[in-house]
Amino acid sequence: MNNTLGKHLLIDFYNCKAVFTDPEDLQPLVERAFELVGATLDGASFYHLDNELTCIAVSGNAHLCIHTYPDLSYAAVDIYSFNTDLQASKIMSALKIILKSDRIKATSIRRGDFGSIRDMRPKRKSKITTVRRMKNTGARIKHTSAKMFSILRHPKRSRRIRSYQNRKK
Repeated sequence: MNNTLGKHLLIDFYNCKAVFTDPEDLQPLVERAFELVGATLDGASFYHLDNELTCIAVSGNAHLCIHTYPDLSYAAVDIYSFNTDLQASKIMSALKIILKSDRIKATSIRRGDFGSIRDMRPKRKSKITTVRRMKNTGARIKHTSAKMFSILRHPKRSRRIRSYQNRKK
């Protein structure tokens, strides 16, 4: 990680037993998360919309976003750290315990990776081949269905075609 600017950890917490409906509920959680990694909390903003609660907390070298959906027993968390030494996994472990989640999915992304030039080129996958394959398959199905319809509609004619094809061989 010596060539990166930071680390971005995206975490999905499923089947959360803890329910957070008020910003006052999330405030101690955020403070504890920053305390665990030795970071000072500079500020936190809370947003309440319908039954969703969002918290954005900022430190000098990191930020934490928590989006809770009590109806779905789900929480989405983003931890971005400019300091690669910050152990975001500690925050993840603490949040799992506090949210009482029985299943999590985490994705870690290295941000600002200035490794080799080859690594910096965008990796693109073209979906054209898949679309082309679908069109070709559709054309084959259309051709086959037209052939089948012709056979069913004109059974005597189809026998002549088959007998002609047999003679060709």
